[in-house]
Amino acid sequence: MAEGDAVIANNLKEQLLKKTMDFVNDSFKMALFTATYTWTPDGADLAYSATNEISAANYTAGGKLLTGLAVTQDDALDLAKWDGNDVSWTALGAASPRHAILYDDTTATKWVVGHWELATDSNGGDYTLQFNTAGIMTVS
Repeated sequence: MAEGDAVIANNLKEQLLKKTMDFVNDSFKMALFTATYTWTPDGADLAYSATNEISAANYTAGGKLLTGLAVTQDDALDLAKWDGNDVSWTALGAASPRHAILYDDTTATKWVVGHWELATDSNGGDYTLQFNTAGIMTVS
């Protein structure tokens, strides 16, 4: 998997069918993790846990709240898209985030939506995770 590639958690598919999450009105957060965090889409990482989360200046445990969430339907391309604003940390202290996890902070379980592999260190400047132009998630 290359830097920035996203993988959707297999458990998300079940949660979609159970209508566990509201992708417009729930609070979704992006959290950053160290290299010691282990990710598998069908593994035990179905819910957010602070274990192996980074610790850095201007970073709050639990991650950053996503804004601008929207779900749209595209009949021309026969798909639906979930998107939101890119996630930025201002003056993020020196850290080596290697994983980013997106999760639903509204649900009691804090279900994980997906994972991004990272390779860029923060250096005290602004740190931004930019979503694909196709959206955070596209369903076709």
